[in-house]
Amino acid sequence: MLMTIEELRQFITTDKTDLVLDAQLQALELLIRKYTNNNFQDRNRRFRCNVSSTSGLQYASTLFKVGDTVQISESAFNGGLYTITDIDLENGCMGLNGALTDESHVLVTKIFYPKDVKMGAVDIIRWKLKNEDINSGDTSKMNIQSETLSRHSVTYAQDTSETDIDGSFGVPKKYVSFLNAYKKARF
Repeated sequence: MLMTIEELRQFITTDKTDLVLDAQLQALELLIRKYTNNNFQDRNRRFRCNVSSTSGLQYASTLFKVGDTVQISESAFNGGLYTITDIDLENGCMGLNGALTDESHVLVTKIFYPKDVKMGAVDIIRWKLKNEDINSGDTSKMNIQSETLSRHSVTYAQDTSETDIDGSFGVPKKYVSFLNAYKKARF
């Protein structure tokens, strides 16, 4: 997971439910990974193991902690991103947040997102939430560019134009530019 809901709520204030914010975070995480062609894998924390539908990964290590994101690959049934929900060092297994199918010899890699990617994601979500309010008619959150009293006129400042919107993310390009440093070539 890009970040927890609790981490996100430290930087934004919204009345959106945790379920909605979680869905937005998951969608944004997948979009960032696809846009950059970067899986953000920590290849020093990678192992092969068996997967059990009841107990999760048949491997446990102190290099991982509850809440870490791992990617299962080289798998016929369980490929994807998961969050570690529990670690049982005694029995040598780690529980994951999704439904799993019994399988042997999958590759599991820890996912690590740098702070600037996390903060960039916060900025994107903040911008989307602000503009969602503005598009619904709530002008209280808009910045006023100019105001005239006689024959009352108010002009609101815009931080973007139609040509400035990034087609993949739906936000101004300036909010996506931080990802350029993480783009990997596609072959």
